[in-house]
Amino acid sequence: MKHAKLTLIGIAVLILASCNSYKIDVDLTPEEVSSIKTEIKSLKEAVDNYVQADSNAGTIAWKEIIELAGKYEDLGELGKAIKVYEDVLDSGEKTKAIINNLGRLYEKTEQYDKAVVMYQRINDEYFDHDYLYDITWAYIKAGDRKNAEKYFNAWQLEFQKTDEQTQQAIKKLREDEKAVKDGSS
Repeated sequence: MKHAKLTLIGIAVLILASCNSYKIDVDLTPEEVSSIKTEIKSLKEAVDNYVQADSNAGTIAWKEIIELAGKYEDLGELGKAIKVYEDVLDSGEKTKAIINNLGRLYEKTEQYDKAVVMYQRINDEYFDHDYLYDITWAYIKAGDRKNAEKYFNAWQLEFQKTDEQTQQAIKKLREDEKAVKDGSS
C-alpha cells in the first residue's frame, strides 16, 4: 500500500512539473531574449510592489500581470505564462482579460478542457456571449462534436450569423465519427 501511495505521489509530481514546462520554440536574437528578461524582472517587481492608488485601480496590478504573462509567451515559456494567470485566479482575483488569456494559452498547449472551462467562466460570470465562438473551437480541437455543435448553434442564435470554416470543422468531426462507427460495425 505504501508503495502505491509513493507511486501516485511520484506521478503527481511529474504531472505538476510537466504543466509548467510548456515551451515552444521562438525565433529571437540573444539581444531580444535579454531585453524581454529585463522587462520580466521589472514587471515582477511592479506586480510585487503594487499598491492600490485609488479605489478604481483594482486590487491587483492586472495590466502588469497581463504584460508579464505576455513576455513569458514571447519567450515561448507558455507554462510560466499559464502559472502567472493561474496564481492570480487562485488568489481569488480575476479580470475577464486574465481568464480569456488563460483560456487561449490552454488552447495553445492543447489543454482544451481547461480552455473550455475558462471561456465558459467568462460566459457565466460576465454574461459575455462573445466567447461562445471560442468555446466552440476549443471543443472542435478536443474532438467533441456534440458540444461544438451546441455552442456553435448558441453562437449563431446570439449573433445571427454563421461561419463556413466552423461548419466545415464540425462536419469533419461528424464524418470522422461515422467512419469510426462504420469501421467498428
